[in-house]
Amino acid sequence: MERGNSIKKDRALGCIVGGAVGDALGYPVEFTQWPEIERMFGPRGITRYCLSSSSSSSSASGKALISDDTQMALFTGAGILLGMTRSYMRGIMGRLDTYCRYTYLDWLHTQEWKCRKSECRVDSWLMDVPELYSQRSPGITCLTALKDLEAEKEVVNDSCGCGGVMRTAPIAILSYLHSYADGKLDFCDMVAAEAARITHKHPLGFLPSAVLNDILMQIMSGAADEGDGLCQVVEKAAERLPEIYSGEDGKIYGELWPKDVKRLQEILSVAENLSTTDLPDHIAIERIGGGWTGHEALAIAVYSALKHKDSFEDAIVSAVNHSGDSDSTGAVCGNIIGTLLGRKAIPEYYTKDLELLDVIEEMGTDLFTGCIISEYDKIDTPEKNRWYNKYCHFRRESIG
Repeated sequence: MERGNSIKKDRALGCIVGGAVGDALGYPVEFTQWPEIERMFGPRGITRYCLSSSSSSSSASGKALISDDTQMALFTGAGILLGMTRSYMRGIMGRLDTYCRYTYLDWLHTQEWKCRKSECRVDSWLMDVPELYSQRSPGITCLTALKDLEAEKEVVNDSCGCGGVMRTAPIAILSYLHSYADGKLDFCDMVAAEAARITHKHPLGFLPSAVLNDILMQIMSGAADEGDGLCQVVEKAAERLPEIYSGEDGKIYGELWPKDVKRLQEILSVAENLSTTDLPDHIAIERIGGGWTGHEALAIAVYSALKHKDSFEDAIVSAVNHSGDSDSTGAVCGNIIGTLLGRKAIPEYYTKDLELLDVIEEMGTDLFTGCIISEYDKIDTPEKNRWYNKYCHFRRESIG
């Protein structure tokens, strides 16, 4: 049992840290075309971090900077742990994704208002991390949608951008490790999609989160550990997609969005087929797309993880070196390959200079551990007091 828990923790941390590593490696070249990347860094493209200069804030100087992708993934983690904690301490909770609304609004305050803390919805422990107030090319869709949510307006857009899929990996970790919804993949997949749907209303903006969640939960279970396991995991996730029931819409995905489901399945099939060729990675990725949309970002991440399933470095280097949304494709690939190979497989040269590594690993550890306080517990140990201070202090009691 102890060895099993060690493997699970290694995978959980691999997912969170791996996503941040891919994000930080790709962030400096996010808007750079491949020929320029090749000119600047050589035939493989960027393979090591571009560290921040001394002109940056002193706390981030000499660090590999994370982008809004990792920032929002951390706030996703805070939201679902908020929900889990309220369940343990009150015996009742809403659906897990609904709590992300509150922590995403806190993230909005770090970006737009620099946090008027008296107005924060949750005021999680992340609000005390100064580096998270840095603006790292936050997505316009996320900002606009969350401002509408803050103003209690309906969020209306047709965005299929990748700002949903790049932030939802923590849901898979908590769902698998703590048997959320009894570990039912289709329900947990729906929850991940709805977390992305908070801001991105086009199906191709939120359906990829369902597939990513499915892939990660299967990997956590050990389904990808032998032979062509990862390939089969991706295929099963794609096959399950049309049968997921949407609690919001009262029908299965295949009935609600048949064209979008088919498009996502097709692009994942293209990625799988390309991963078996000898094409240079940047050319293969160009055939998939730029990664600016959710389905393209997921497909590029899947391609790179399949093509280089035995090497963390090769997978994320592949995922970030193209003329597209390099940090998001790197982040999602990092989630997949990091879960597959584990935290121990991530080279030290990708972790020692990573911005907020301690915070990222702390979030991963909290997701692994889960809430340690029950409804009638006394807060009588340092561990319980720590958890209470992190996930039980809320500015507003309107949270269900």
